[in-house]
Amino acid sequence: MNLRYASRTVLAVLTLSLALSAQDSLPVAHHVSANVPVLSSPSSPSSRALSAERAEVRASVPLLQSPSGHNWQLQATLPGTIIHDMTFTSPSIGYAVAEGGQVWKTTNGGKAWSEIFNLGYPYYFYGISALTADDIVVSGFYDSSTFYSLIRWSQDGGTTWSDDIVLPTTGWAQRVRFPNTDDGLIMDLVGDSAGNLVQYTTDGGAGATDWTNVVDNTDGGWFGLEFSELSNLHARASGINFCSSPNGGKNWSCGPSVDSVFDGPVFFLNDTYGWVGGGEISPNVEGWAHVTTNGGKTWSGRTLDGPWPIREILFLTSKTGWAAGGNLYTNVGGIYFSGNGGQTWSVDVTTNAEMDACAEQPVGSGYRVWCAGYDGSLTGYIYSLELK
Repeated sequence: MNLRYASRTVLAVLTLSLALSAQDSLPVAHHVSANVPVLSSPSSPSSRALSAERAEVRASVPLLQSPSGHNWQLQATLPGTIIHDMTFTSPSIGYAVAEGGQVWKTTNGGKAWSEIFNLGYPYYFYGISALTADDIVVSGFYDSSTFYSLIRWSQDGGTTWSDDIVLPTTGWAQRVRFPNTDDGLIMDLVGDSAGNLVQYTTDGGAGATDWTNVVDNTDGGWFGLEFSELSNLHARASGINFCSSPNGGKNWSCGPSVDSVFDGPVFFLNDTYGWVGGGEISPNVEGWAHVTTNGGKTWSGRTLDGPWPIREILFLTSKTGWAAGGNLYTNVGGIYFSGNGGQTWSVDVTTNAEMDACAEQPVGSGYRVWCAGYDGSLTGYIYSLELK
């Protein structure tokens, strides 16, 4: 399966993604995720359009300038870098991955970044996870005349990397997450008539045979890039459907999306507090968020309804968190803040870039938070915040 071919032949789009016609305006071999098809008929429940009607009444949610005084700092501008994920192993050492097989590293808390790995296109890295300070894994896919999902390992903090480890699936592998050194989970972005797949490991995932693929969503609909897996191996992912696993991805149950249109990113702090976001780019460019305080038994209405799609959610506590996002083709984007668990939101920083990934590390009695994204010129941006 060739992503560039498929993305022009299936008239559907991923939540938080871009209009189907926009792919032709991009440089060749750049940002294939600009439009990701839903491999089902237009009448299928899994192919709701971005302009789908909402069943709910849309209340006006005020978006105020942040009263918190948070001082986000732009720490890096990286041309040709479409960042999709990041992780930090300490307040100083962190990594970011991007399309084109790029891995970037900082050793001073994000003040400076070095490109430590670059395979070039047609490699697309969408995930990175650190099991230890030395053991780092990246995930993504290779999209050429042959197509496959893959991971690569480094056991020396990114100095050297393994060859491609081809996963037992032809799906579009996205982020990889390891809540401990043994249990790992990789979500496929989109499925087909056979369903959507995940890959899980219980022994560290060092080789291809250490991964098992199962169907998580029989409808085959797409998921947002951010999914949640807790230390107790409870996992949640959402997009067209909201799906959950009680055992690290071995078994799944699915239902409707939380929002009446669709969801995107999912973040659970624990089995009580959780959040989903979403967004559309046609006919309007907007984003939304919902919150649960009972583990997903019930969800709020939209507590955020703002001018850019939400792509990433990060909460430090049940009260303090951020929702980041944007749309690179209309040059909108930024980061919202909530100090009351997502019940209300304020604009923390406007970046005019499509913010796609966030990470955090404790520092003393506070935290350091990073968020990354990219703009219409395919330039990457990394922001950071010190929260005391």
